[in-house]
Amino acid sequence: MTIDTAAADAPRVALVGGQWAQNVGNAFFNLGGEYVLKRVFGSGAVGFYQDQPNYRTLHNKYKGNPAAYADFVRHLDIDYLVLQGPVLNGWIRESWEQAFKALRARGTKVIFLSSAFFKFRDSEFRKVREFLEEYPPALISTRDDQSFGILKDWLPGVPKYNGIDSGYFLNRCVSPFKVRPDVRYITKNFDRYPEPEILTSDPGAKYNSRQVEIEGKTYWLSVPTFLDKYAHKGKIKGYLADVFDRRKLPAEFGGRMIVRPEHRFFPHMTHKIYRQPNATASDEPWTYISLYANAEFTLSDRVHACVATLAFGGPAMLFTPSPRSALFGRVGLQEIKTKLVTLDLDYLHEEQEKEIAWLKEHV
Repeated sequence: MTIDTAAADAPRVALVGGQWAQNVGNAFFNLGGEYVLKRVFGSGAVGFYQDQPNYRTLHNKYKGNPAAYADFVRHLDIDYLVLQGPVLNGWIRESWEQAFKALRARGTKVIFLSSAFFKFRDSEFRKVREFLEEYPPALISTRDDQSFGILKDWLPGVPKYNGIDSGYFLNRCVSPFKVRPDVRYITKNFDRYPEPEILTSDPGAKYNSRQVEIEGKTYWLSVPTFLDKYAHKGKIKGYLADVFDRRKLPAEFGGRMIVRPEHRFFPHMTHKIYRQPNATASDEPWTYISLYANAEFTLSDRVHACVATLAFGGPAMLFTPSPRSALFGRVGLQEIKTKLVTLDLDYLHEEQEKEIAWLKEHV
């Protein structure tokens, strides 16, 4: 038996991932981040390790991880721990202090890759800065201009890069299934807010509407006002709003099927997920990636449904007040909330390679 000495000598890199079942969009930037790290450290160097459990939905994250949780990442023999996404949040200490303290004592370095703030509040900035000053990472790469602008002058000794969301690397690391030439469809992913109807005329004051051009024609993307207002009162009420939504939405638009992916597989709310036609949900990400890659366009309230569509060259439009949508401005798509936008894939390739080159230089 021969031993691959290059692989044996490669650094061990633990990429924090998971929470896919509660939001499969997390998997999109997890997979993209894995590709980036393999380009930087080598294909045999990178493995996934679970995210902290206090990040679960509808849990008070400031209460930290369960007291009986085996925070086993502290015991791993690794050279790097890599965190991604909106991990620059107000509960970062509650999530990570014990692990960071133990790993630092063993010489493990921490990387923030494609990272971002969660809510862009002064209280959040203060908590994150205090934590990072106490546990400085080896480097920080962000995914949006706002996050980079806030922390670029923090920690002068830590290299920082104004990067892109790792989900934009999906077109480099996933080969989606193709659909038959006679199959045409769009994707409408609304699992947080009510799905807007696509109407050919203004429905009036009982609806909240956005006027938008689709393929040279004017449409109104409209949601009943009472549903929209209730859903925006908070995450729990957003899910409860579906109980009051008695609409029967169409299965087609313009002769094309409307496919309705649900990003939250767990808890599996069957009555909600499969109430409208052509619905689908899965606990793995590759099904979704194939759906978005082949869609003629995507309308969604999920940031990473749009990211996946854009990464494969399709148009997308976003429907959410979430500040985490700042990651679209980084690639010049600030108008994604007002119209369908597309991403120049040549430009994207340049940004991908720039980020990888910078990371190789600074690890």
